[in-house]
Amino acid sequence: MIDIKTENIDIPVKYDQINLKGSIYSSKNTPIKAPFIVNMGGLLEHRESYLVKYFSEKFAHAGYYVLSYDFRAHGETKKQTGSRWDKMIPKIFSDIHIVLEWITSNQSKRLLENRIALFGRSFGGAIVLTHGFIDDRAKLLIALSARYDYRTTQVKFDKDLIKQISPVHFLKKNPENNNRILIAHCKDDQQIPFENLYQIKEHLGLGDENVIYFKTGGHSFKSHREEIFKYCLEFLKNL
Repeated sequence: MIDIKTENIDIPVKYDQINLKGSIYSSKNTPIKAPFIVNMGGLLEHRESYLVKYFSEKFAHAGYYVLSYDFRAHGETKKQTGSRWDKMIPKIFSDIHIVLEWITSNQSKRLLENRIALFGRSFGGAIVLTHGFIDDRAKLLIALSARYDYRTTQVKFDKDLIKQISPVHFLKKNPENNNRILIAHCKDDQQIPFENLYQIKEHLGLGDENVIYFKTGGHSFKSHREEIFKYCLEFLKNL
């Protein structure tokens, strides 16, 4: 998309003396003031990874500002933190609060009426449904292929750590969830069990219209990316 503009940014994490490296995407279709979408990829992905960039550019072309950033131990941020993501998981998850604070404090000239949405796939989707869920600054939440409980991974995490990163420990049923949350999954996902979709749906009390699934597409929604983008774009009208 030739009309996409990108601006590289630093998001300071003062207590750790690091900067989360990020980019803000926009296009000729983005008004001076517009909603922001924070786009978070999967584990070991960064803001230049194919799917992260794909959705960042699509949403920017649709008229949004899109902020994508490299987690600790990922992308450019890794130069400051090192690559041991397994030692930084709690902070990787809680950093979304710092990102939201940075947007509201530093992007007031661009941000329209505090309208911020979170969009995440896989690992990013779990961040959306944990620390994103409990932060009221995130008005809409879109989670693709998110894991419900990190007790189910092949890598065995400490019990206390699991409580800090599993949506099961953060989500609460609320009628307003249907106005705030959209989730999606593919039945043939080989990385995160499809049943996680229904566990999340039940926990949140979501209606069928807030739950999108495909028979095929795997973990990356192959052959369905344009379709899932259109579902997301329609849901973003609630922002």
